[in-house]
Amino acid sequence: MYVCWKCNESIKELDPSFIRCPKCGSRVLFKERQPVTRDIKTD
Repeated sequence: MYVCWKCNESIKELDPSFIRCPKCGSRVLFKERQPVTRDIKTD
């Protein structure tokens, strides 16, 4: 899943010949990552 940098639209599938946001037309996309779980230790 990708996210548009400009309009923050989630994009599930990309066409290899047309790599742009379908909403705003921006070419700057980044891959959305899963939230990282962290262990917090208290002493």
